[in-house]
Amino acid sequence: MVKDSGSGWSVSADTHKEMLLALYIRDLAAIESCGSPSLAALSPKVKPASEHEMAGHSIGELRQEWQSWWERIISETDQGIDIHEEPDFADFSDSPSLQHLLRAHYGSAYTWTQNRLGEYRDVCLGDSNELVAKVAQLLAVRELEGTYTGDFHLKLVELPLAERRAWFVEPDTVILSQELIRDATLFHSYLQPIVDLLSQAVEGR
Repeated sequence: MVKDSGSGWSVSADTHKEMLLALYIRDLAAIESCGSPSLAALSPKVKPASEHEMAGHSIGELRQEWQSWWERIISETDQGIDIHEEPDFADFSDSPSLQHLLRAHYGSAYTWTQNRLGEYRDVCLGDSNELVAKVAQLLAVRELEGTYTGDFHLKLVELPLAERRAWFVEPDTVILSQELIRDATLFHSYLQPIVDLLSQAVEGR
């Protein structure tokens, strides 16, 4: 994790293990993009499971169960809960289709997730420092303009997503493609409005 802070505000950037796992399962099962936020496909692309592997699964049921899982992950992120433990399959007892899929493909899902975590540690941490510094610059500009930016923590969650963009999750989380930092104009177009929104919310308290 990379952090920076100023007059009452702080910014952190990290990846998220359970989000990676959930998105791998989403793309493996070719579940139509769902949940809030509805994120782009992963990169590198996950090879979808064959029709034979998916036989017996209700796509509608699987989609519903996955969405419930995703909403729980987002909720825990909002609460500042950091997931490091491996998921307990018993936790998915009320989601039989998802539980079965996780059991059948957990080996490949785990390997893929660990590879992405390794790449993040080895390659992306330098970009994370730049990412946090750029957001801190946006906050510094707000301060110079006389706009109060204190008393909030902005959490940046970096994921290997195919589309260069960012998704705001209330109250203070931004999920973004790891590649977004490489396009300064696009980065600014997504992050500036979020920084302004949070600064105004703090100012209005």
